[in-house]
Amino acid sequence: MSYQYRTTGGDCGCGPACPAPQPPQPCGCPCGDSFRQALDLLCSQQFYGLVDFGAFAFISDYYLLGASVEAPAGGSAPGDNLTALSATYRCGSCGCETAAASGQLFPPTVGGLAQAGTVSQAALCRLTAVAFDAADDASLTSTANYQAILQIFNQMLRPSSPQTCVSIADSLTAGVTHTATLAAGPLLVENVLVLGQWGKLLVLANSTDERFYLVCADKIDFIG
Repeated sequence: MSYQYRTTGGDCGCGPACPAPQPPQPCGCPCGDSFRQALDLLCSQQFYGLVDFGAFAFISDYYLLGASVEAPAGGSAPGDNLTALSATYRCGSCGCETAAASGQLFPPTVGGLAQAGTVSQAALCRLTAVAFDAADDASLTSTANYQAILQIFNQMLRPSSPQTCVSIADSLTAGVTHTATLAAGPLLVENVLVLGQWGKLLVLANSTDERFYLVCADKIDFIG
């Protein structure tokens, strides 16, 4: 699959200017490869104007970039345990193993304070999940952009066909579209829409916050 790229600026976080995009290379771990492909896809013309590239969160087992953890609201509405997303993702990459992402780091505890300093890259093989919001701009509201992203994902992603030994990803994506609650590292999402699978990632949608999640299936701890 070929991608068309646009950049939000010349600096990709590890040099004075981003080089021309190169064909993706293996990153050394299944979820890292899938994160690379999915993040590149968000920079394609299909998604670029619909995504808020200043409202991302990059989540690992030990730190969160661009959001802190709070107590979830609970109830039946879709939601998560993240505060407002504030990390910036810049299209283009200076290597297959990292994403050009910047913002403040937070510990994976409720009410954790921002750590001193900022970072400029995220190691893809260490990520548990990536969250991002639909853009809110002058031409379209975030609700319209959320629905547009949802439609594109629904057209692209197809339910998996479970094998004899059913994986977590298969069990969540098999059959008709439905909702799920799951925990992956410090991330908790409740009653979110399961859109399908992209490589080793589950793609989820949260209509309350007009937010999407790319979750490494290997990092999922609990399912409800």
